[in-house]
Amino acid sequence: MPPAKPFPQDVQWPLQPAGAFLSFNQGNLQARIYKDTGHVELAGPDLAGAPAGIFIRFTPPAVQAAGSSLLFGRVISSKQLGNGLELAQALGSSQIITRLTFIHDGVLRYEVVDWGAANPAATAVAAPSDGHEHFYGFGEKFNSVDQAGKAVRTLTFDDPGTKGDHSYKVAPWFVSTRGYGFHLDSSAESIFDMRAGAPDRYVVTNQFASLRFNIVYGPKLTDVLTRYTSYTGRPPLPPPWVFGVWISSDIWRSGGEVRYAVTQFRSRGIPASGFVFDSPWEIAYNDFRFNMIQFSKDATIDGVHYQGFASVGELMNFLRSNGLKAICWMAPFVDINSGNENVPGQNLGKAPNYDDGASQGMFVHASLNGPSLLVPWWKGRGSPVDFTDPAARQWLTNQLQGLLAQTNVVTRSGVSEPVIGGFKTDDGESGNGPNTYIPTTAHYADGRTGIEMRNGYCLEYLKTIWNVLGQSGVLFARSGFCGAQAFPGCWAGDNEPNFGDNGLPSVIIAGQSAAMSGFAIWGHDIGGYQETNPSQSPPNLFMRWTQFGCFSPIMQMHRQVTKELQYPWRYGQEAFENYQFFARLHVRLFPYIYTYAKEAMTSGLPIIRPLVLLNQTDGNTFSLQHTYLFGNEFLVAPMITPNAPARQLYLPAGNWLDFWTNQLRPGGQNITWTNNQQAQMPLFVREGAIIPMLLTEVQTLCDVNYVNNPNVKTPDSGLQFLIYPSGASQFTVYDGTEIRCEAGGGHLTVTLSSIPRPVMLQLLGGGSARVVRDGATLPSFATAAQFDATDTGWRADEQAGLVLIKFQHTGGITKVTL
Repeated sequence: MPPAKPFPQDVQWPLQPAGAFLSFNQGNLQARIYKDTGHVELAGPDLAGAPAGIFIRFTPPAVQAAGSSLLFGRVISSKQLGNGLELAQALGSSQIITRLTFIHDGVLRYEVVDWGAANPAATAVAAPSDGHEHFYGFGEKFNSVDQAGKAVRTLTFDDPGTKGDHSYKVAPWFVSTRGYGFHLDSSAESIFDMRAGAPDRYVVTNQFASLRFNIVYGPKLTDVLTRYTSYTGRPPLPPPWVFGVWISSDIWRSGGEVRYAVTQFRSRGIPASGFVFDSPWEIAYNDFRFNMIQFSKDATIDGVHYQGFASVGELMNFLRSNGLKAICWMAPFVDINSGNENVPGQNLGKAPNYDDGASQGMFVHASLNGPSLLVPWWKGRGSPVDFTDPAARQWLTNQLQGLLAQTNVVTRSGVSEPVIGGFKTDDGESGNGPNTYIPTTAHYADGRTGIEMRNGYCLEYLKTIWNVLGQSGVLFARSGFCGAQAFPGCWAGDNEPNFGDNGLPSVIIAGQSAAMSGFAIWGHDIGGYQETNPSQSPPNLFMRWTQFGCFSPIMQMHRQVTKELQYPWRYGQEAFENYQFFARLHVRLFPYIYTYAKEAMTSGLPIIRPLVLLNQTDGNTFSLQHTYLFGNEFLVAPMITPNAPARQLYLPAGNWLDFWTNQLRPGGQNITWTNNQQAQMPLFVREGAIIPMLLTEVQTLCDVNYVNNPNVKTPDSGLQFLIYPSGASQFTVYDGTEIRCEAGGGHLTVTLSSIPRPVMLQLLGGGSARVVRDGATLPSFATAAQFDATDTGWRADEQAGLVLIKFQHTGGITKVTL
């Protein structure tokens, strides 16, 4: 990756304004621009509601042109607009036209709309800042959740070996603990110097001839994210199966291996809902034709013979009948030649769709009116599709729709449905290692060049592929930019199988960074994809990564295959049982996870929540790296050192219960969590929490109509609620089910509003002499066997300190009292 070009250090940024200002209001917010100095401010209430309790100030911007730097100057004249002001401002001896407007609720934009005689090469803006201010977001950073004191480069890049500041997903965006967000609205490369160069300011440089930035007000950090995603996009709600367990491998070497993997997951009691066909699965890259020579091959594994598949239809029906949807890998290149991966039936020459695409101009051009851009990439040499061209989008869409049609199966209702429910949209970054995929000279159909598209290309790519699937599918994207969160989901790319800076700890950081950038539907490769720098304790690493995977929105195991570690049962019995347990727990938690996925759709709030997001006044949360909230009710602190029996973590305000022991721990303090069982990790539940779960174990989250196989258990309507009583608390499930618990005065009441369904309540607390539902006393049972044999009743588990209640709810509102 070429070196970044920061803005000249000789600019004397005037941090303090002077003189009078022009202003206008939006509700309780006031926008200001100082007439003499050009400083811009946004003032609004603080968390206590004090008017103008917070103000965010920016220096007059600067431009770099003709080898020198100039600061924007005074306001020469102004004109009232419906939502703000249009201004003539001095720039050296000439003038420019700028606008200061509220473009959305709580979002103030400053932009240059006419540069006049100026011809800038780069622009920049600075803001006063000190050590009390912390910054989150920037896309998906692996080096730190808080980027204060760092210089952040906004450039998509695939660097699987040494991440550092490199990122697959980038966003010229951050959230500040002062209660606002900043968004540089540019897809060109930019640099955010977050007090790395000077202790009293941050400086944002756009390496392009434009200037447009948005100040997103809070003051709550949750409001900042909600407002940011209101205009950049929020994720639609993916289908339920996405939140099941995914089966994946770097390569399926035969159809027999596919049959082996699925059969073993089912026979070993591991639920699964998705099956990933990673590369290579096609005849050529990217011709979107299943290589049936590859998938017709048999395999003998562990002394057992597994047959291949005679046709695509047979393969798809096998997946469907096992309760699996398929996710097919793809990249934005169509190859003229591919590397030899020793796969029978693979075309190493030109993909059959290449000439058609080239003749119609479907690919990115190497220059204006130049030939199709050809680039070396890690699967050969090919041309990237120009997703800014409507004709090219339709050209590729037609091919993908043809692929989907090949995988149609007949459901129980008699309606056809494609088995493919997602695309693993790999690549899309500006480059990889020594290879440049998007040179600055590249030219696109909409007039943009590679300068703007090194970040913007992946957004057009993902938008196109998402529209092929619509609401019925999912992406699993590696690259990303502002707005890509509206096309769910994504994964953390290629990481090493270790506890180091490019292993598990860095991926936990990346999930939180992505969350603060609006990416809610996110996952990672459990175990670490690469074979480089492996852990000295592979089983323990796999166990700890699995535990993190359980408390991630998407749970997928994915490994390179050279050491035969792509299956959970290859790590030993303890690690296998750990995977089985946490895979089942993840699936049982589907109603909880799906509720927060729906909240992401409506509010833009992520499922993974850094502690600072909900505790912005608690300075102890500002620099936390490996502890986060999963929704609002779970606090998760994955283990990040090998074979460790203990780790320190911080519990924020409130009381927290150890998920494994129900021990109460007061918040607002650092604690040492100790447990010699490697199959458990620090996991806490907020006192007062109500957690909805599936009532019974299922094998898939695909629906019964699609699976059409009575031997594969699919979800029914039953729900179980884990209740940790404290005062009054409530939870609304994604389907509208409402449950409320009120505890006090030695009594406890649970009120449930729901459709007809079987229900189980698990309440933390001592025994009860009597349980009454809607005025009728429920029968009590002394033993677990007796309780399990009935569909209505209750029992007290004195040893666990639980009361278990179950009944068949007939619909409407029901009330249970203890």
